[in-house]
Amino acid sequence: MSFFVDRWNRRKSPIALAAFGAAVLDVLVFGVLYAILAEPLYRTVSLGSAAATNAAHSLIVAIAGTAVCCLLFLLRDKRVAPYGFGGLAVVLAMFYAAALMLEREARSAMLPIISLYGIAPVLVGNAVTWTIYRKLKRKNPALNDRKTLRQELNEAIERETAKEAARQAKRQAKEPQRPASPPVAPPAPPAAQEAAPSPEEALFGPESGGGPAAFRSAQEEAMLFYEDDEENDD
Repeated sequence: MSFFVDRWNRRKSPIALAAFGAAVLDVLVFGVLYAILAEPLYRTVSLGSAAATNAAHSLIVAIAGTAVCCLLFLLRDKRVAPYGFGGLAVVLAMFYAAALMLEREARSAMLPIISLYGIAPVLVGNAVTWTIYRKLKRKNPALNDRKTLRQELNEAIERETAKEAARQAKRQAKEPQRPASPPVAPPAPPAAQEAAPSPEEALFGPESGGGPAAFRSAQEEAMLFYEDDEENDD
């Protein structure tokens, strides 16, 4: 996790990678402009000497390329544009270092070419972009204030929540209005269970009344029945 978050719980800035990419983009832009504008400028712009003519051509290409590269200020991080031209200065220094390691004849041929095509874009680009960046920074001091990782996550969650709420509201607006269903009556309570028959009712039937009197009458009938049997035996 330490590769992505610093000790202040902030996401590490990828500004170095962005500056490198901007420097490569600047090199491509100026290379394309030199290839496109070299012949038209040679035909249209001519001064008293060859050195002055070449300097004017290089200055025109530098201004045009800087104007194109200033579109990087449209990015959220405004440091990319000036850092890119700072990287372009580093690239120019690397070309000079490589040329100095060549032999004398090759070095004497490469140094004027590198100076002709490299110095004007670096000087003009850095002067313009850093001036614009300072003005933007003066107008908005909190231009590049970095937020903590927790703040970025909270903002992302809030954005997703707002998007989800908007989608649900849009979905509900598109759905047709359904009529309200009638209220459902609560189920009726179950009927009271019939009382279980008593042992007397189970023995002598429901007509016995199920009380103690019925039980006594049943005993009397049984005694009369046995008495009749004994009389018959006699």
